[in-house]
Amino acid sequence: MILHLIHKSTGKSSALDACLVILEASGNPAALMLIEDAVYAAANIPANAAIQSRIMNLQLPCFVLKEDLQARGLLDNVAQFFKPVDYHGFVGLTLEYDKVQSWI
Repeated sequence: MILHLIHKSTGKSSALDACLVILEASGNPAALMLIEDAVYAAANIPANAAIQSRIMNLQLPCFVLKEDLQARGLLDNVAQFFKPVDYHGFVGLTLEYDKVQSWI
């Protein structure tokens, strides 16, 4: 299984969209993790409804880096299907999955 890491916000990069296209087409088991500015896509706001709907339809594990949420004031406004993990949990996920694919 692959852990897909998204680094950039949807406003500055098409990385999340490109990753979702691949995941939608492949159907392979995977997980998604948002870090750095990509955590904005986990915010529970109307502007994220379409991208979050696509993510939810994939029914895969979704993680978001807790420290990056905190740094951006988003910790209390995360969509329910994203599981916040700290740095220790992040390292654990990289060991749990066979491969890690970074999308920048």
